Amino acid sequence: MPKLRLAFFGIFLVFSINIAISNISYGLGGLKISPVRQELNIEPGTSRDGKLVVSNLSDTSMTVALSAEEFSVINQQYDYAFTVESDVTKWVSFDYSEITLAASQSQEINYSVDVPLSAEPGGRYISIFASTESSLSKSGIKSKQRVASLLYVTVLGGVSRSGNLISLSSPWLVFKGGEWSASLQNTGTTHYISRYNANIVSIINNKTISSISGETMILPGTVRLVTDALPPLSWPGLYKVVYEIGLGDTPAAHETRYVLYLPPILVVSIGAILVILAVALSRRRKHKKI
Repeated sequence: MPKLRLAFFGIFLVFSINIAISNISYGLGGLKISPVRQELNIEPGTSRDGKLVVSNLSDTSMTVALSAEEFSVINQQYDYAFTVESDVTKWVSFDYSEITLAASQSQEINYSVDVPLSAEPGGRYISIFASTESSLSKSGIKSKQRVASLLYVTVLGGVSRSGNLISLSSPWLVFKGGEWSASLQNTGTTHYISRYNANIVSIINNKTISSISGETMILPGTVRLVTDALPPLSWPGLYKVVYEIGLGDTPAAHETRYVLYLPPILVVSIGAILVILAVALSRRRKHKKI
């Protein structure tokens, strides 16, 4: 009987701890910043003002610190790297470097980007962070959150946005859904937005059956791997896939590939027919031998 009581006590204790952890996570969570991304064009020797909204979506008050870090990308998947100490981060100033938000409160933050007269034309990339750190006095558990708004700054002058399509991979056989990918390069001095379209075209009447479009940001001096789904297909057959990929100031790339679409039910049906034919042929041969 004591063992049974001890087991029930253990279950109750674990259940209580789980509830406490759940409440703690909710109380410390909920920091938000908007907008997520902004593009700014600024002449050397001038400044540009901007606004951010920082929100506390939790049920407790929090103190939020504001800071700026320069960011870059480290691979074709565009994983970010941040630099705290940078001349570029000194361009950013805030009305308030720290604010206190009550539960469910939002506050508008003014900031300024001051570009020195000596700045060379080109792209500069700054992340504005809103961060908060909270702790529980009894347990000593600390939780730190950071949310970011990315600034894509172009220092105006003789900037260029030159793009290249390095490679394009498109599937030639699709059973259900498929993906295509392209490696895009930016050899210019500032970023550009690549807008792309992929169209499924009938090889019989050359009409577009379905299409998909999207856009992505390409930073200068980088290569980005862009991946997206193929447009949907309804009927089995051979189709053309016509790609149009924007490359900044460089004329858009136009590429054509072919894809054979075999839906799973058709593949299963063909397989079943082949098996039936093979069995029938085998029986026929045995019958002739007899």
